[in-house]
Amino acid sequence: MKYAIEIRGVTKLALAKHVGIKAPSVSAWLSGKSKSMSAEHAIAVCEFLGITQEWLFLGKGNIDEIKKDSHKRKALTQLTADLPEFAIDEAIRRISDIKEFVETVKKNTAAEQ
Repeated sequence: MKYAIEIRGVTKLALAKHVGIKAPSVSAWLSGKSKSMSAEHAIAVCEFLGITQEWLFLGKGNIDEIKKDSHKRKALTQLTADLPEFAIDEAIRRISDIKEFVETVKKNTAAEQ
């Protein structure tokens, strides 16, 4: 879980708030002081970090394969839920532009190395 928190760039406090617990509980999980986690908390942790329960508990699978229902994807869906079609079309166009920009940056960075 510590690795997932680091690569997702989230804080222990943000995770604790999402799960509905206090930050010391997250610290106890991470340090190994607490060996147990309720199913409800495990589901919330996985949802927030965009990981599977299999990865969380067994370390199996690829952490980079973000679940389709990660919290950021849900937030994006919620933001566009009430928009009219023309606004959704514009959002898609802008996101496509961002994706193209990111791909260009990746190519340029790889070429420099």
